[in-house]
Amino acid sequence: MAGNSFDIPFGRVVDQDGNADPTWDQWFNRVQSIVGAAQQSGVTANRPTSGLWIGRMFYDTTLNQPVYVSAVRPTVWRDASGAVV
Repeated sequence: MAGNSFDIPFGRVVDQDGNADPTWDQWFNRVQSIVGAAQQSGVTANRPTSGLWIGRMFYDTTLNQPVYVSAVRPTVWRDASGAVV
């Protein structure tokens, strides 16, 4: 995979023997982790602390609203209005 994590790899997903191409496997794992993160929810105290990226969403059940990461170091969470939460 060159450059961007979202670049779709070239070539076959599976070879003639039925083995997955490692590049495709990495790409599918990355997509799965992003989709899984988008579905996470819980109380404020259980917000993720690792595997963070700017824009990562989390549904905060304490606040009853989605929040997203606007900075990673230190981690800053904001709501849809942009307020730090």
